[in-house]
Amino acid sequence: MAVTKDRKYTKSYIYDLLEGVKGKTLGEVDSSGQFSRTVKSEKITGIAGDVIEQSVFKYERDSRQECDIEIDGVLTELKTTGVRIRKSDLNKVKGKSGYDYNIYLGAKEGISITGVTFEPTIQTDFVASHFWEKAEHLLIVFYEYKSYDVVPASAYADFPIIDYCYNTFSENEKGQLKADWEIVRDYLKDVYDKYEKQEDRYEHLVGFTHLLRPNLLLIELVPGFKKRSTGGYQKPRYRLKQTFVDYLVKGHFNKSRGDVEVQLKESFSSFSELDSRCHKLTEMYKGKTFVELKDILGIDADVTDKDFGAKCILKMFGADCKRLNQISDFSKAGIIAKTITVTPSGSRTEDMKLQHIDFEEWADRDIDFVESNVYSYFCEHSFLCPIFCERGNTKRIKMRDCSLQKKEDARVVTELGKTTFEGFKRFAFDEKFIEEQVKRTWEDSRALIHQNKLEWEYVLDKDGQRQKNNSGSYKGAPNFPKSSGYDVFFRGGANDSSDKAKTECVNGVRMLPQFFWLKGSFIANKLKTIPYL
Repeated sequence: MAVTKDRKYTKSYIYDLLEGVKGKTLGEVDSSGQFSRTVKSEKITGIAGDVIEQSVFKYERDSRQECDIEIDGVLTELKTTGVRIRKSDLNKVKGKSGYDYNIYLGAKEGISITGVTFEPTIQTDFVASHFWEKAEHLLIVFYEYKSYDVVPASAYADFPIIDYCYNTFSENEKGQLKADWEIVRDYLKDVYDKYEKQEDRYEHLVGFTHLLRPNLLLIELVPGFKKRSTGGYQKPRYRLKQTFVDYLVKGHFNKSRGDVEVQLKESFSSFSELDSRCHKLTEMYKGKTFVELKDILGIDADVTDKDFGAKCILKMFGADCKRLNQISDFSKAGIIAKTITVTPSGSRTEDMKLQHIDFEEWADRDIDFVESNVYSYFCEHSFLCPIFCERGNTKRIKMRDCSLQKKEDARVVTELGKTTFEGFKRFAFDEKFIEEQVKRTWEDSRALIHQNKLEWEYVLDKDGQRQKNNSGSYKGAPNFPKSSGYDVFFRGGANDSSDKAKTECVNGVRMLPQFFWLKGSFIANKLKTIPYL
C-alpha cells in the first residue's frame, strides 16, 4: 500500500504545519470553504475532519481503506476528534489555561478506524488487516467541542484546534486490539464457511454486532449490521471505544497521569482472559469470610467498613489503590467494577448509580436515540461484580443503655464478619434491554421536557403539608422516571440536599444534578441468571 506524492510529509513539516494552527478555530483555518456547505445543510458528519484534511493538509477526502498520509516513510492514519471538559469539572478550570486547563479534557466520542471487510475474501491475518494498517500509526488532531448542546455543523467553525499527537499502541494494547479483531474475524469466518452466497451470509449476519459487543474489550462495531428498507445492508465500522479514547486523551494532556495511574500487575488481553483470572481467584477465596479474608490478605481495615469487600478484591488483584474503578485496565475498557452484597437467597441488592445526565442533549428534538450519549454509555460499558453473601444477622438495634449498645455493636461486628466471598459475575446490557428499558426512560423523560410537563413533586405529610429535610429545604424531586416504575431511572446526586445544591435547572425547575440509576431488583434478578465465572 502506498500514498500519492502529495500525501508524503516529513515530521518536521507536520510539526510546523500543526503548530501553526494550534489555538485557531476550525473556521479560521477553513481555506477550502468547508463551512460554506452548511448554508444548505446544517448536518454534515465529519466536517471537522474535512477542514483538517482539505484546508490544513490540503488533500481531498476519500473513503479508501488505505492510510491517509506518509510521515518520514511511515504510513499513518490522520484522525480528527473532539475533546471537552466534563461539566462536573467546569469549576476546576475557571481562570485556568494551557496545561492546567487541558489536563481536564476528555474524549467526546470514540474514533472510527475503518470499515469491517466483508467482501471479497474475509481477512484472516491481524497484522495485514486494514484495521491494523490504519490503527498502528495514528496522527490525532484534537479540537475542543466547546458546547454541551448538540450543535449544527456551522457551529464547529468556532471550535478551536487544541493540540495533536502521534499515537502508537503499547504491546499490551496491541494484544487487546488483536484479540478483539480476531473475535470479529472468527465469527465472520464461521458464517462464510457455512454459506457460499453473499445474500445468505448477510442474512445470517444481521444483528451480529450486538451479539459480539459484550466480548469486545477496546473496540466496538458501529452502526449495527442490519438490512435497510431499500434492500441493501447497513455495514459497521471498527471504532475505538470512547472509554479507550478518553484514556488516550487524558494520557496525552496529563503528563503526570502515570504517577497516579493504577495498572494491574497482570493485565488481560481479552474478556476471556479476565474471566479466567476471576475464576482462579474464586477457586482461591470462595467461601472465605470477611474475618478470614482480613487475615489472609493482610487488610488494615475493619470489617465494618462500608467498602471492606472492595478492599478484599483490590488485594486479590494486587492493585495498589483505594477504589476498583481507579484501575486503568478496567476504565479504558469500559468495565465498571462493583461489589454486590446479597442474602443467601440472592436478594437485597442496592440501586446502582451510573452516569451523570447531560440535559442539553435531552433538549435536542432531532437527535436519534442511537446517536445519544446514553445509548453509547449502555453499549460501551459492562459490569464486573464480585459477589459477597451476608450470612449473619447484621440488623442494627439502637439501645438506650450505653453498655447494652456496646454489646449490640460488638454483635453486629461479629455478624458482619460471617459475610463470605462467593465469586465473580460479569454482564453487559443486551440490545433488548437497551432498546426497551433504556429507550423507554429516554423517551418518557424527553417528553416531559419537550411538552413542558416537567414539574417538582413535593413530599407531603399526613395532613397534606410539605415536609422539610434536615437542611431546611422542602423534600421532593422532579417528576422524572422513578424506580417505582422503571429499571433505569433518575435520581439526584449531591453531598447535601439543600437548595444551594440544586445547581441543575431544566425548564425552570431547579434540582440536584441528576444521574441514571439501575434498579436494585433488576440487578439482583439479572445476577441470578448468570453463572459464576
